[in-house]
Amino acid sequence: MIEKNVNLDTAQLRIFAAVAELRSFTKASERLFRVQSAISQQIQRLESQVGFELFIRDRKGLRITVKGEALLGFALKMLAINDQAVLSLLREIPVGRLRIGTSDTYATCFFSEILRESSRVYPGLEIEVHCGYSRDIWTQYEQHQLDLALTQCCPSGYDSELIHVEPLRWVCAKGSNIYQNNPIPLALFTEGCADRNIAIEALTSVQKNYCINFHSTSHAGILAAVRSGCSVSALLASTAAPDLRTLSRADGFPSLENLEISMAYHDHGESSLASCFAEIVRSYFSLMSINDRAIKVY
Repeated sequence: MIEKNVNLDTAQLRIFAAVAELRSFTKASERLFRVQSAISQQIQRLESQVGFELFIRDRKGLRITVKGEALLGFALKMLAINDQAVLSLLREIPVGRLRIGTSDTYATCFFSEILRESSRVYPGLEIEVHCGYSRDIWTQYEQHQLDLALTQCCPSGYDSELIHVEPLRWVCAKGSNIYQNNPIPLALFTEGCADRNIAIEALTSVQKNYCINFHSTSHAGILAAVRSGCSVSALLASTAAPDLRTLSRADGFPSLENLEISMAYHDHGESSLASCFAEIVRSYFSLMSINDRAIKVY
C-alpha cells in the first residue's frame, strides 16, 4: 500500500517510462546508457515504493500492468513539467511568430490543448495557423511558406516524424437509420482531401452503393451534416462527437484505413520556435496515446 508522504523520483520515473515505451529492459538500458541490472534495480525500487507491480513477464514478453498504465500517465506529465522547467532555466524563452500548417480537423479537435500549453510555457510565441488539405500544406511547407507542418500524407524524402496514428470510423447521428439507405448518402470533404478518397475506396471495394449529398472543406460542416441525420461520414475516432453513432461491419460498413499524422519543421535548433512548439505537440499526442491505451485496459 503506497504511503501518503511518498515522493516519486523523476530519475526512476524516466527509467519506468522508457521501459514502458520500449517494452524491454535491454532496449531501455541502451537508450539511457545504463547497464540492464541498474534499470531492473530502479524499477524494483519504484515498485517497492508504490506498492504494486509495474510490469508482468510472460510468454508474450514484457507487459505493463493496469496500475502501471495509470502511473505512466502521471509519470509522463511529471517528466514533461520537469523538462520544461529545466529548459526554461537553461535557455531564453523564444519570442516571435511561428507559421503552422495543419488540417481543419486537427486544428478544431487537437489545437485547444496544444495552444493552451504553448501559451503557458512560451508566452512570447505568436502562432499563425494555416488550415488546408495535406497536399497543399506540404507544398507550402516545401516552399518555406510554413515553419512547421502537422498533417497526414507526408511525401517521402521529407525530414519528418510520425507523431500519431489513428483509425477512421464510419459515423451517423444517433437514432438515425440513414446508414440503412441504398445508396448510402455521404457527407465528405471536398475533392483533394485524403479522407474522402479512403472512404470512397473502402465502399467501392465491397461494392456498396453510395451517393455524396454533402461536401465541405471544414470539420464543423461535416459534423453538421451528420448530426442532421441525413448523412453518413468517415471521421477520426477521437474527433467523432459523443452524440454520434459509430458504424461497423455488423452495420454493413467496411473497415477504414488508419491515418498517420506526421510533423516536420525547418529549424531544428534547440531554442528555435519550431523546436519548442514541436516538443509540446509530441507531449500532447504521447499523453493522448497513453490515455487511449488506459481506456482499453480498463
